[in-house]
Amino acid sequence: MTVVRAEWQAARAAAREAGRSLRGPDESVALVDAVGRTLAVELRSLARVPGFDASAMDGWAVRGEGPWTLGAAIVAGPVSAGETPLAEGTARPITTGAAVPDGTDRVLRSESGLVVDGLLTAAAEPPLPPRHIRRAGEEAEPGDPLFDAGTLLTPPRVAVAAVCGRDSVPVAPLPRVALAVLGDEVVGEGVPSVGTVRDVFSVQVPRLLASLGADPVSSARVPDDLDATRAALDRPDVSLVVTTGGTAHSSTDHIREALAGLGADLVVEGVAMRPGQPLLLARRGDTLYLCLPGNPMAALVCLVMVGVPLIEGLLGRRAAPPGLVTLAVDVPHPRSGVLVQAYRATAGGAVPTARQSSAMLRGLADADGLLVVPEGGARAGEAVPSVTLPW
Repeated sequence: MTVVRAEWQAARAAAREAGRSLRGPDESVALVDAVGRTLAVELRSLARVPGFDASAMDGWAVRGEGPWTLGAAIVAGPVSAGETPLAEGTARPITTGAAVPDGTDRVLRSESGLVVDGLLTAAAEPPLPPRHIRRAGEEAEPGDPLFDAGTLLTPPRVAVAAVCGRDSVPVAPLPRVALAVLGDEVVGEGVPSVGTVRDVFSVQVPRLLASLGADPVSSARVPDDLDATRAALDRPDVSLVVTTGGTAHSSTDHIREALAGLGADLVVEGVAMRPGQPLLLARRGDTLYLCLPGNPMAALVCLVMVGVPLIEGLLGRRAAPPGLVTLAVDVPHPRSGVLVQAYRATAGGAVPTARQSSAMLRGLADADGLLVVPEGGARAGEAVPSVTLPW
């Protein structure tokens, strides 16, 4: 069923569901390649962490009340069989991470102790000094859940997987994406002459798609020609084709006819927001089509508002719901649908940036996020939905 002139929340939901329906089979990757990937299933620990009672400080392992007689040092590393336990009234120098010997009451940190003639005494400490011992299993036990399916694997999360005994992790496949920049007027370099515009998509959008977790495999500029447009869309080898331009109804806009000729079904036909009304989302077989307007800000707004949840769906990621921001100024909006505005965060609240319209980029370049103003506008002090920028 096609959603015509969808509300912005409905368009995001439809995009996420369309992506989720086309997610490919899971794969396993080594930890060295796991940062930035998305967990396919819940990840559980294979190990006890720590695997033994360990010192949390450099200092001395002590037993009983001081002063203590010093014994041989304990250093971090594998523990030899038959390690001698601490006797009452004795201490042994120990390094951070080393296994504490049996009988240890606590670790006296190095700055809290004084050694004179082989005898260790403690500086003044509170009545219940900290033990400075990491107990075995205090971070994880075998079988403990670590992260849910759909979790983005950041460097700390990959490190947790490593300490919990993982050498590889199951992840969602990278969605392969092709970009097609439509328009005879688009030029790739230099100062545009009258009637032409610079290509602001071919370099930036693939890198943005990659940062979102996709695999941009190609980028091409396509003339205003029906056959060329149809050929650019005929990509059964990718999960997603992203296009810019050609979504309106002029004689040079061929996206709708090309999609129909390929037998694609529309999922979303237009969104009730400005900028970005002419957005299209379609599907043919195992390929999705995200067709963005040609105006730069309109295209990037649509990519943030609808493209991000689409890729989240393809990766099986958990949805990040919109937030709320309080306006520092009145934002009028007499037209239908919502008004999406780039904004800067100030001490008094959100303020729309200058120089923003469908065709401008300066306001978006200086923005902290996007705010969504309802029909009728909003007044200073009111809270409106906000969407985080993915860059």
